[in-house]
Amino acid sequence: MKTIALSSIAILAITISYGFAENVNLGDMSVTATKIEQAITDSPAAVTVISKKKIEQRNVSRATDALALVPSLSLSSAQDGQMSQGTGSGNFTLRGMNSSRTAVLIDGMPMTDGFSSKVDFRTIMTDDIQQVEVVPGAFSSLYGSNAIGGVINFITKEPGEPETTIRYKQGFGDASGKDIYLRHSSKSKNGLGIVIGYGHQDRDGYVNEFVTKIPSATLVGTTPATGGILTTTSAGIPTYIVGDKGLTSWKQDNANLKLSYDISDNSKIYGGVAYNTYTTKQNGYNSYLVDAAGDPIISNASLSIDGSNKISLLETDFAASNPQKQGDLRLNIGYEGLIADDYKVKFEVGKKDTHNWYNLRTTGTFYDGLGVNDSSPSTAIDGLAQISFPIGSKNYVVAGLNQRNTELNREVYNLSNWRDEDTKTTLSEGVDGSSNMSSMFIQDEITILDNLKAYLGGRYDYWSTKGSNYKIGTGAYNNTFDERTDSAFSPKASIVYLPNKDITLRASAGKSFRAPDNYELYGTLYCCSKYYLSNPDLEPELATTYEFGAEWRPTQNIRTGFSIYQTNLKNMIYSKTLSATEVIKMNAGEASVKGLEIFGGIAINSWLNLDASYSLTNSKITENIADPSMVGNQIAQTPKNMWTLALSGKQGNLSGLIEAKYTDKVYGTESNVETVEGVYGSYDSYTVVNAKTSYDFTKNIKGSLAINNLLNTEAYKYYLLPSRNVTAELVLKF
Repeated sequence: MKTIALSSIAILAITISYGFAENVNLGDMSVTATKIEQAITDSPAAVTVISKKKIEQRNVSRATDALALVPSLSLSSAQDGQMSQGTGSGNFTLRGMNSSRTAVLIDGMPMTDGFSSKVDFRTIMTDDIQQVEVVPGAFSSLYGSNAIGGVINFITKEPGEPETTIRYKQGFGDASGKDIYLRHSSKSKNGLGIVIGYGHQDRDGYVNEFVTKIPSATLVGTTPATGGILTTTSAGIPTYIVGDKGLTSWKQDNANLKLSYDISDNSKIYGGVAYNTYTTKQNGYNSYLVDAAGDPIISNASLSIDGSNKISLLETDFAASNPQKQGDLRLNIGYEGLIADDYKVKFEVGKKDTHNWYNLRTTGTFYDGLGVNDSSPSTAIDGLAQISFPIGSKNYVVAGLNQRNTELNREVYNLSNWRDEDTKTTLSEGVDGSSNMSSMFIQDEITILDNLKAYLGGRYDYWSTKGSNYKIGTGAYNNTFDERTDSAFSPKASIVYLPNKDITLRASAGKSFRAPDNYELYGTLYCCSKYYLSNPDLEPELATTYEFGAEWRPTQNIRTGFSIYQTNLKNMIYSKTLSATEVIKMNAGEASVKGLEIFGGIAINSWLNLDASYSLTNSKITENIADPSMVGNQIAQTPKNMWTLALSGKQGNLSGLIEAKYTDKVYGTESNVETVEGVYGSYDSYTVVNAKTSYDFTKNIKGSLAINNLLNTEAYKYYLLPSRNVTAELVLKF
């Protein structure tokens, strides 16, 4: 820890001494907001562009790390690349909308799997990202389901001049482990391009998951124990930390291959394959309790750690969340071309196969015993046909067709050893579900005056779904649900006015929706003596958003602006408790989100750059018939206040960055019961400061040293966030 602290001071001193940055880039281009490439200053939305250079400036281990400074975007962890929990579902909120209500794309194609409305950001190799475009607001008019909070589009690098990159990163402290990336890209004179890459991450993990016990209010323990740490739950109930679940190590492998061929100067065909696997492994545990003889206590049904009241401790209490594994295979093929000089066409088909499983103990010990294996393979197939063309000198039209087919096939098997997925015995329950979405969209960019443009568009989505679920044995059921259909029309109107070359004014209004996913419709499961019922009659969630914003560029080196917005949601899907043994999903809620975003950037001089943002997100549940006590509460995982500050730059061969982000307290659920901060299971307010400095030893060799959590802030987002940690990196390019 002393070494890490000294390294932190060294980086901070170097960065302050030298400064380094580049001029504010006022010419960033974006395609996501309108499907037309344009400068972000002309866009009808407040686009945030995260360039390849900005990604390289920061210590980015996973794609989500690149999003940390986006206004109104809150991640589930301050350092996602250092965390080990979860299956990469990419939990975040954008303008109060969680990951299931935000469209996430890679090169314009959906990344959502066929299981639920989630995204696995681990499938994206960070070395393959050219830029990320984050476009907040209602965008179902172009992108259909899920685009309520906005769109996040990861744009990958195209083949170019021959280049091979080797990158090695070594982590210390809570980032202990290594990253290795290999990438080659080239394009021949005959137009054949290739990108091939491989990445491996191997992390030791860190202690962030604890075992807590609430003493009985009436029963008296018979075996004295010491070593328990008195604290409270996030709801303020007195509890004891009696141990931790040790290190949960994890490994991740990525591989991708992309090919393209230029048929002519204006047309090309392209395709690719990307593969990702992720596994976790728990490595021991620690009990803090000792008996009178000083021996550790692992299991005892009648302990007293406060002098009287009873707690019960089992060895299985120390088992981490779940052994788990996830794999993704993504394929795509497409064509882009220009017809008759004016008509741009694009055709693309993509397929994503996801296999996600985890083991869950039912009876037995920490190391073995009975359990179940929950396997949820899913498939998503997407097709796009799009054409863009001018009509006269005043109109530019983008129109297209989309087709999305998703399928879920979940199976739960009993295990004779819950630690080993190869010990399957009998099938216990399962789910089959499929949903198809057929869509058409059109948008007209209308030039009213040279400095005034309007965007009018809409999208019609026709949705059909069917499925079944079953359980074998005790409490058996076997349900088959007939096909049903629904539809949504999502209009949007925007206007962009430039009263002069320094000012941009924007306003928009639009409707958006999210169709229920296969798991919500059919994924009934039985766990812990309770049935969690899906609902095949769920309707789409609906939203209406109004927005106004402005941007000011008083000089070449200054850019600042703001956005204000309001989103009203209805038909929100919640779980309703029917009885002590049954919970069902239903369209039960309505909510309102009102927000303000302020952003700015300034090139202080030729080598020093400052960027800042502030977000106010006022979210409120306005109706919930499933649980009326939630009315007036804040939307889950949505901080009210956030701000970011980043000082960056380059001086000669030396470059560096210091960044800070403040995030208000959030709540884990809309029940808002987590009122206490600073305890395991809480969702804290915190400020995290990171720093990175890099040096170009030669044209082809670059080294860097980064400190995450420079001030060693201790905070929880349910799990304990990583403490101060260091990563050293070496990059070779030739």
